Amino acid sequence: EVLFFAACREITGVEKIELKVEEKTTIKTFVADVVKKYPKIGKMMDNMVLSVNLEYTDPNSEQTLKDADKVAFIPPISGG
Repeated sequence: EVLFFAACREITGVEKIELKVEEKTTIKTFVADVVKKYPKIGKMMDNMVLSVNLEYTDPNSEQTLKDADKVAFIPPISGG
């Protein structure tokens, strides 16, 4: 399951999507697949926070994902 917050939700038009994770898919590869589907998210990746199962992680990580993992894309939030 992929969760989108704030500006990412606005870009995708959805709160969450289901994406099948193939065996041995790394976080880095998974992020690249999401960016292919939603190219505007790619422009935000330098400032994006990514979490897997409620733990922050590096979007370039070579850690392997499992099909049941929940990945969240959390863009910078501004306000005052």
